Amino acid sequence: MDTVKINGKEYRVIKEPQPHILVPTKKQLHGWWPGKRECTAERLLVNPYNGCGIGCFFCYTLSFPGYFQLFREKGIITVAKDFDREVAKQLDSIDVASCGYLSPVTDPFQPVNSIYRLSEKIIKVFVERNIPIEFITKAKIPPGVIEIMKSQSHCFGQVSILTPEEKLRKILVPGGATTDKLFENIELLSNNNIFSVCRIDPIFPFITDNMEDIKEIIQKAKDSGCTHIVASCLDIPLKIFNQILNVIDKKFGTGYKWDYRKLYRENIDGYMHADINYRKKIFDRMRNICERKNLTFALCMEYELIDGKPQGLNREFMSSTNCEGVDIPVYIRKGDKFYPAANCKGNCLNCTTPECGIPDLAMGKGKGNTSWKLKDYRRWSKNLRNKMFEFKQ
Repeated sequence: MDTVKINGKEYRVIKEPQPHILVPTKKQLHGWWPGKRECTAERLLVNPYNGCGIGCFFCYTLSFPGYFQLFREKGIITVAKDFDREVAKQLDSIDVASCGYLSPVTDPFQPVNSIYRLSEKIIKVFVERNIPIEFITKAKIPPGVIEIMKSQSHCFGQVSILTPEEKLRKILVPGGATTDKLFENIELLSNNNIFSVCRIDPIFPFITDNMEDIKEIIQKAKDSGCTHIVASCLDIPLKIFNQILNVIDKKFGTGYKWDYRKLYRENIDGYMHADINYRKKIFDRMRNICERKNLTFALCMEYELIDGKPQGLNREFMSSTNCEGVDIPVYIRKGDKFYPAANCKGNCLNCTTPECGIPDLAMGKGKGNTSWKLKDYRRWSKNLRNKMFEFKQ
């Protein structure tokens, strides 16, 4: 395949290191998606790649429209050409910034990044302005990333480790780093005074839910310098439910497929979740393990239905102020750089007194359904400038 057509335009397919296309973009930084939310802190989401060469068969983005379907159907990754320059322009247009999040839908350090280095360039764009940024990865952290990030006090990294067994890791995450390399990621972050998170996310029922294995991951993460664990149980978009179960059948056996059909009976907003009692038992045991090891614990996007409405489980299981285990304030521009808002813990979802000066962000507990966009950050910036002008007058 030499070219591919999408959205009425034809693009040349570049075959190495994995099939991909370069697409000019004007897409904007934005906050969390609308709907139910468990993430306590506001974030600026940055996605330089659509589609991912790490190769997780269970990835929920396979149900997403647009360029994600190009990846699902043809295995072609979309690269946002020169996206770092667009990100820089957008950051320079605002005076209020939350921590960057690289990237919520694909691995920032997947193989194609070795060619374009968009993730490193975007990290540099944030750090040059003294705005913190985080990443989540199942890959080896590239050289140079740590040197950039360690100069900004609130940057941090999250490393996903699904199993201590390397053979099983290759089945679940074929394009990711080895299990040993993932623990080395945590150690590298910790040794450079960069906050690290270990994500056991997701847990696969009957496959990776052995508590001794989970305990081993937690202990090794702690030994590597990690102080916070994030967990979730596999949820499956209804759109690709049968596809995922067919892969489980092929990789692990028909018995597992039918076990999943029995366990996955809760449809919460188009995602099939494992039985709530099963999930709560796992999370309760994990939190207890973390408490005994003096680690904090939180869940990621875990819900139960109460009177037909989804309610987040972090209210029951989270032991940290913020779900990522670290308090990162909203940042405000002063001259060419940004600085933390005084007394701000960054826990916007549960905030009632906005120390940052932005009432919109103080959502109040249980009211975090707003999806903030770049235009909102510009509006807040204008309001803050007006307040400063009134103060000077």
